[in-house]
Amino acid sequence: MRSVAELLRRRAAERPDQLAFAFLAESGGSDASQRVEWTYAELDRRARAVAVELSRVAAPGDRAVLIFPPGLDFIAAFFGCLYAGVLPAPATYPKPRRPSSRLDAIVADCKPTAALTTSETLGLMQLDEQSPAVRTLEWIAVDRCRDAESFKQLVPRTPSDAAFLQYTSGSTSQPRGVVVTHGNLLHNLELIRTGFGLAPAEEAVAPQSGVFWLPAYHDMGLIGGILTPMYVGGTSYFLAPATFLQRPVTWLETISRTGAAISGAPNFAYELCARKITPEQRAGLDLSRWKLAFCGAEPIDSRALDEFAVAFGPQGFRTAAYYPCYGLAEGTLMVTGGGGANGPRVLHADRARLAKHRLAAVAAGEASQPLVSCGRPLGDQLVRVVDPQTFEPCLEGQVGEIWVSGGSVAKGYWNHPEELWQTFGGRLADGSGPFLRTGDLGAFDGGELFVTGRAKDVIIIRGRNLYPQDVERTAQQAHAAIDLGAAFAVEVDGHEQLVVVHQVRREHRREDMAPVLRAIRAAIVEEHDVDPYQIVLVRPGGVPLTSSGKIQRSHCRDMLATNGLEQLAAWQQSPTATPVDELAETVTFRADAAVAVGADGRPEFLHRLAELTPPELAEQIQTWMMNWLEERAEPGAGEMSPTAPFAESGMDSLTALELNVEFEKVLGVRLPPAAAWSYPTPELLSRYLADEMLGTASANAPGDSETDSWFAAMEADGQPK
Repeated sequence: MRSVAELLRRRAAERPDQLAFAFLAESGGSDASQRVEWTYAELDRRARAVAVELSRVAAPGDRAVLIFPPGLDFIAAFFGCLYAGVLPAPATYPKPRRPSSRLDAIVADCKPTAALTTSETLGLMQLDEQSPAVRTLEWIAVDRCRDAESFKQLVPRTPSDAAFLQYTSGSTSQPRGVVVTHGNLLHNLELIRTGFGLAPAEEAVAPQSGVFWLPAYHDMGLIGGILTPMYVGGTSYFLAPATFLQRPVTWLETISRTGAAISGAPNFAYELCARKITPEQRAGLDLSRWKLAFCGAEPIDSRALDEFAVAFGPQGFRTAAYYPCYGLAEGTLMVTGGGGANGPRVLHADRARLAKHRLAAVAAGEASQPLVSCGRPLGDQLVRVVDPQTFEPCLEGQVGEIWVSGGSVAKGYWNHPEELWQTFGGRLADGSGPFLRTGDLGAFDGGELFVTGRAKDVIIIRGRNLYPQDVERTAQQAHAAIDLGAAFAVEVDGHEQLVVVHQVRREHRREDMAPVLRAIRAAIVEEHDVDPYQIVLVRPGGVPLTSSGKIQRSHCRDMLATNGLEQLAAWQQSPTATPVDELAETVTFRADAAVAVGADGRPEFLHRLAELTPPELAEQIQTWMMNWLEERAEPGAGEMSPTAPFAESGMDSLTALELNVEFEKVLGVRLPPAAAWSYPTPELLSRYLADEMLGTASANAPGDSETDSWFAAMEADGQPK
């Protein structure tokens, strides 16, 4: 087999009627009417139809950007590109009715000829509001592609040819498209197969199945959730990421119902399940057939894995099923992995010696840092820990930069040849190489890799990479008072949290910094979909710089930790505030003249809907919603307004999903995940909810003039109204 395109053709020929992929809607597939299922033959037919349409506008070697909501159409588009010899570049799904700076940057970088999506997404994006570069692409709705019979044959590809561009979840201003070849993919798929202990497709007695909810544009979702099951001739069941975040038990219910042997996610997902799934929901689960639970994409917290194993052990989950792993897009996906008969190996490292770049085990306690083993190098890959100053290999137990060499290491970054030698051209002191320099720090102990940190400044929040320079730029542009600053991560209760420290301009009056803090928080939430943990404003010259004027982020973090910064103002999430994901269980709303709460805990206006006009109901819902927001707001958040955007109260995508859960619980209304983005203020969302509850939703559908004018005003001067 010379290409991944040949892989699907082979599966369609050998097992045409086998179920390949199923997308399960909000219920997790318990309702057959909410499932979309494709056999290998059906997927091949749809991919051929996409290839025919794509070949009319693009030549082999051209690029096509893929913009899809959760579902199976992405897979047809991806393989349609491979069939036509076009390089797919998966992109994140943009927020409705607004330009996407990340999409613009990807288009500028790889200069695609076409954009593939669904007809529904094409309508929601409103191309006339996108940038000229995006608007003028050849747009193809793959669900409208029908002509599979005109497909002649695959465009020939060799293992050294590029298969697709994996844009890492990194810098929005300077995206890097990793050039993954067909050979890289086939090599890494074989590493994953052997690492997971899966039988080759030709030897499998029955189809091997898995359940996945990671987005398809993410390397773990694409390669781990789509290509690996196909490589072993298996079946994949998919959930939307929002389905999992809104109701985490859906993930485990799907594993239980399908009997899937393989599934996994970043560390935060296991913690979310342990914390949010109730004993009543756990009681009906059977996880005894879940043989391999991989965990990666962010630092692994042993406490989260322990809590999950304890919570779901009675349902048959085995600690030995855990498969911690380490990888990165530049290595196609997986580099190391493995578990053990007794579960993941945890090493309690001496914090003092770790600070001196030594890995030494001590007894568990305050002086130790628990580290989870990421297993051993897979297959024939070479993994070395290297001193980044001398380029000498480190001895066991010595912390250095992780370097990788082998058939899975990608070809480089698209359109950035100057970075090839910096990232992909590492050479040891003796001249051996080349190696991929990962920028991650780690050490070997007993032949197993322990990742200890990062040499680079990338911040990882819920499995997503944030580049500090992007966050710093957003903060600086949020308010005229802000000068340069530093963004970095701090560990809080085992999780990385975002902190920003910025200087205030000399000419700015400093009597009231609250509006400045609010503007920074709202801008970061809006642009990066992450609510900062802490924002600190310092005097001019307060952010440490190198002699050449570069920001010293690590030094700034150390100064903050030791009270070495001269602070003018600061805001921090309250440690005593009720966690967002517990609000559905604990929040109570004040009973007042506007919103009375009945004996069942639900607003009394729900019992007299027939008496209310849409404006009256919208006013009642708005009052209820403002109470909800005030209940969850941290002290010092300032006065809230019905016309202020949700971003000003720190509502990122996870918080928005929590609000949706509360709406469903209290109001009995199921909202689409993007509702808080489509109706970005309490006033607009209340009107939409009133129309939904009274059956008049079309009167205020997405794209109404008032919502559009809000976006237009925001875009006119860069500030929400």
